[in-house]
Amino acid sequence: MSIVKGIKWSLIVIASLVVTITGIVIALQQTIPAPGAAKADNNKVYDDSYSGAITAVGDELEAYRKSLVSPSISIAVGVGGNLVWADARGYADIETLALATPDTIYAIGSVSKPITAVLTALLWQDRLLDIDADVRDYVPSFPVKEHSITLRQLLSHQAGIRHYRFAWKTPIFSESALNREFVNTAESLALIAKDALLFEPDTDFSYSTFGYTLIAAAIERVTGQPYIGALQEHLLEPLKMERTSIDLAERLPGTRAADYVGTFSKKAVIKAPATNSSYKWAGGGLVSTPTDLVRFGNAMLSNGLLNEPTRTAVFTARAVSAGDLNPQHYGLGWRIGGLVVADEEKGADKIITLIHHGGTRAGSTAILMIVPDHDIVVAMTVNVIGRGGSSPLTSIAAKVARQFIRFEAAR
Repeated sequence: MSIVKGIKWSLIVIASLVVTITGIVIALQQTIPAPGAAKADNNKVYDDSYSGAITAVGDELEAYRKSLVSPSISIAVGVGGNLVWADARGYADIETLALATPDTIYAIGSVSKPITAVLTALLWQDRLLDIDADVRDYVPSFPVKEHSITLRQLLSHQAGIRHYRFAWKTPIFSESALNREFVNTAESLALIAKDALLFEPDTDFSYSTFGYTLIAAAIERVTGQPYIGALQEHLLEPLKMERTSIDLAERLPGTRAADYVGTFSKKAVIKAPATNSSYKWAGGGLVSTPTDLVRFGNAMLSNGLLNEPTRTAVFTARAVSAGDLNPQHYGLGWRIGGLVVADEEKGADKIITLIHHGGTRAGSTAILMIVPDHDIVVAMTVNVIGRGGSSPLTSIAAKVARQFIRFEAAR
């Protein structure tokens, strides 16, 4: 067979595969039913003084859900350290027509990272560990690399630990969607233990969920507990985050939303493939509700959880050794960015500080957003992963934050 004929046959095979996969996806599509008259009593207003902003955002929630092509959408907002509102629209499960409520729990993907980072910061604050020590001081079983690695570098993705790789045996051909049970953190670390560093720590930036698995191993060593046990004792229980846990069926603290994947249709989704997050609890394996995430965000706005020096370290974007801030302006577990808002006095736009983190998982998307200048926290979840990752949901959360900022300015 000639090279030209070989190329033609390859193109025919690829085209056939595309057509076949497209046909399978269309066959598996599930149309998202309109909520209709059957709605749960979901609108939880905890502070009537914000009813203007709550009504304005609430009127748009269904439109936001449709724009994301998600079976459901859930939201919570905090102002001044208090939860002021929570609401949910749509279906937690299309097949059973179970309605989503503010108590429905969702997989939050990488929003797990700031939670793990704050746990690490608490242990650092209590002098149980040193984030600038060699991580092998806490995880001696982790192989020696060409350079030492610190927890500070791991928390800010400047350690050189790799992220997910291509994986043939997963539904979406990525290590992000593994579906086997890892019995402990040590077994999870075996995925990256033999890999060389991508670069000398602090000379560059490379986002890595596996780096947070290594952080979890250090947490377990200094606390003498499994990761989830340390998380519950030091963070979840003190903040009354009762619906936050690892994404494990026997530990789910409530009804979990079913996971879906966006398709070519603007009205339908398919059921997400089964996955298991036991290899990445700390970096992408938690479940929660927007209400719990707002409780967490509210705690970050005061010195009650982290003292001021520790909180400043967490919320400061780190620089690489050349002197420039890393490309994501990543601090310790958080992205430090800006939110464009209207400056009513000057009649122009201005940029204020925005502290945030998004998360995606096979079938869900989440965002947690803190606006420290106005003491506002916005958390949102949907039970779909679509094109654009967490960016579309992040844009909606920014609109919500602006609505509450405008309301505050008009009071």
